[in-house]
Amino acid sequence: MSETAGTVIKLLSALTSPKASVKYISVGIFLVLSWKYLDNTLSSLGAPKEHHGLIVLLIGLGIGSIVGQAIYIIVSSIWEKIETSAKEKKEKQKKDELEKAQQRSVDQANKEFLEGFKKAFEHFPYWKRDALRLLIDKEQRMDWRLEYVGSLKTNKYIIRTTNIDGDTDLYKIHPTTRDYVKVQWKAEIDSNMADFFESLTPEKNELIEVMKFIEEEFEGPISQACANLVSPLHPCFTREAEDENGFYISFRNPYCSLFNEQTGLDLIDEVYIKHSWVRREEVSA
Repeated sequence: MSETAGTVIKLLSALTSPKASVKYISVGIFLVLSWKYLDNTLSSLGAPKEHHGLIVLLIGLGIGSIVGQAIYIIVSSIWEKIETSAKEKKEKQKKDELEKAQQRSVDQANKEFLEGFKKAFEHFPYWKRDALRLLIDKEQRMDWRLEYVGSLKTNKYIIRTTNIDGDTDLYKIHPTTRDYVKVQWKAEIDSNMADFFESLTPEKNELIEVMKFIEEEFEGPISQACANLVSPLHPCFTREAEDENGFYISFRNPYCSLFNEQTGLDLIDEVYIKHSWVRREEVSA
């Protein structure tokens, strides 16, 4: 083995990593290039002939090491980015799969919750349905002491969001049930409007007349048949606040505006009826 080769091997003997391998290759290439192209250049520069070998060796080693280091840094950087990207992609895929699994679980739970709600909704009294419908578009304050409020809250059909005072809280409808309540209400309104106007009986016509806006308050008379039309319950009207003196006939929400549109009349939300105004004779057609 030549002295030059021995020197090179001694200088690089400690390098056993991939980084060292890159340097071996780089140094070897630049040593070859140095021996080929630098000898004549050194002669023209006046360098002693006996020193040419050492000078070429040092230049080849130096340039080879620098270039090898640069190549290693560049390749390492690119490889690190590839590994990081692959790791991030794998983690994202794992996260997406976990989120999808969680969403499937949530969707299944919501589906089962909605199915249970639909079954219960069919048996709700109108005041319970009205409470839910009131919450379709925004949160509303309700008296938590009311039985139906407590029932809806217990079954998680409504959700308490804020306390207002000792008697009332702010509630919102459960998001899973909102669309169903909205669609069902629209279908019910359409059905009730069709049922009312499909056959306008004398009592219905009289009721519309009673609800018309006039400059002076309504003072009767009203037929017993018309008064009974909204007693005890009617899909479009309510008879409420009744005492020994009289009672109110009111439009249920949102029928006042719908009746206005249907009849072209200016109707009012509620009318007070005294018992003394109610006559028992039949209404003529």
